[in-house]
Amino acid sequence: MNSAKLTSIILLCGLLSTLDVSSADAVTTYRGHGTYFTLLSSNIKFPIFTKEFTESTGVLSVGGVKQVWLDKKNQTIGFRFTQERIRPNGAGLGFSVTYWRGIFGDSSFLYQRRGNENQIAKYRDPSHDYLFFDLNGIYIAWESNRKALGFYGLISLIADHEAYTIEKYTLLGDDPTQRDFTTAERNNAELRFGFGIGTRIYFARFFSLWFEKRWIVGERFSANRTFGAGGLFEGGRQKTLYVPINSLGLAIGF
Repeated sequence: MNSAKLTSIILLCGLLSTLDVSSADAVTTYRGHGTYFTLLSSNIKFPIFTKEFTESTGVLSVGGVKQVWLDKKNQTIGFRFTQERIRPNGAGLGFSVTYWRGIFGDSSFLYQRRGNENQIAKYRDPSHDYLFFDLNGIYIAWESNRKALGFYGLISLIADHEAYTIEKYTLLGDDPTQRDFTTAERNNAELRFGFGIGTRIYFARFFSLWFEKRWIVGERFSANRTFGAGGLFEGGRQKTLYVPINSLGLAIGF
């Protein structure tokens, strides 16, 4: 009798254990360790470059003391490699390396005016290479039948390489002749800080869609300046230059 009861208890425990494992597998498909490669279709807006001119009084400012932003955008492809660990409760951390290259249109700036004499600075063939080292906080809010919805936030250290040709010249009135023309090639590299938020939609065991918005942080100002398009600065208030990046990504899990 005791042996039969013991056998029944063991069989019942085994059955319950099987049911528990099956249930856990249904709701924890994306927990644990994960590795992803993501292809990103991205829009980089208002890129920041080193400023090589200073506006005179009465000339519209387009940057701060050290940095200038271009009223440009570029559609580009990015790549990301991610490793992460998500706990059974759906929260986790990850690390990723992300790369973008942006090539932008030429931009010219009037930075000084004396009578009918206008001094111009032109950024020709401007480009950026961005390499992001990201720390990701992740939370899977819902999961069922191998479908899931997750949210994440990230902070980034960015190796930023900029390249352009800087041309400076003077125009007299309506005369298109470029006077006192100078040109120089530039290549600058520096570290920047960034942050972002995103949403992940898991629609299969190894495939997911990622929607993401990032900001690269530039120079911060407190001077009374006026910025144009993009709303990056308003007179009298302390603001920061940002480079927004909007992305749609297709991730493959391993």
